Amino acid sequence: MQWNAFRKTQAAGYVFISLGILSWSGNFVAARGLAASVDPATLNLLRWVLASLLFLPFGFAAFWRERKAIGLLWKEIFVLALTGISLYDTMVFLAGRTSEALNMSLISTLSPLLTALMAQFFFKEKLRPSMYMGIAISTFGIVALVTDGNLERLLTLRFAEGDLLILGTALMSAVYNNIVSRISGKVGQTALVMALCLFGAVQIIPLYLWETGGQLVLPEFSSSLVWSLGYLAVFASILCFLFWNEAVQILGAPKAMLFYYTLPPASGLIAWLVIDEPAQLIQILSGMIIVAGILFALYGGAPKWRRRKVEVYGQPAEINK
Repeated sequence: MQWNAFRKTQAAGYVFISLGILSWSGNFVAARGLAASVDPATLNLLRWVLASLLFLPFGFAAFWRERKAIGLLWKEIFVLALTGISLYDTMVFLAGRTSEALNMSLISTLSPLLTALMAQFFFKEKLRPSMYMGIAISTFGIVALVTDGNLERLLTLRFAEGDLLILGTALMSAVYNNIVSRISGKVGQTALVMALCLFGAVQIIPLYLWETGGQLVLPEFSSSLVWSLGYLAVFASILCFLFWNEAVQILGAPKAMLFYYTLPPASGLIAWLVIDEPAQLIQILSGMIIVAGILFALYGGAPKWRRRKVEVYGQPAEINK
């Protein structure tokens, strides 16, 4: 099968989403290591300025060639940059100052559900009940993971201002993925990512100036900061957005966001490989539950050979859709 034919298949969508998750999964590990040394908007600006400069030789030709399409879609791209780049990571870092890690993890699991609800009720996309059941199963897996299997910890939750910021990022994820799905085929991925890099970097500047009091302040560039910025710019920004956007256009926003649940297990795997954090039994079990939920959402319901046409008030209708 030729590449151009393969990249439009469902199999390609699963490959792209897996590569996107792997590219993104180390983001939290790197961010955690830099949290004490770099302020959030400063880190985000450095990340996306570097990503823009690195991607410019590869993306500018496509950006210029498709400038008319980008001009027609500038409102959508502006919102994509706002919800996926400039505000998202900055709000996550700010939330971490007041919100507990457990709260942040639990609230962020609303992203796939909000994406599905937005797709169904705002964009009239038809979703099967198995999609919501799969989301519920995977959410339970996430809850088991972040509570270390002790669900009684949910009774001790205390809510803070940062929790509202995390809820805001969950809404942003839903908006971002549904818009990417809606503009599918109207602009190429390379041109879109180049536009997102440029739009996003510009949008972060006011946040950076607010954070520094209007002054030009840069952190001390240690070797760990340079290597972390390189990873964040190349893998967690450029490659992640290329793979993720391609997957969303193929699979649709609700299906693609199901794989969001694999981020904690993938991040745990990266932490185990990179910084020697031990893997526990509850992490393995919850990972299996998460995968089971994703598979149920994708393939749940009656199999095709059991679907049949029935008469409903004299009209044929397919059941178990």
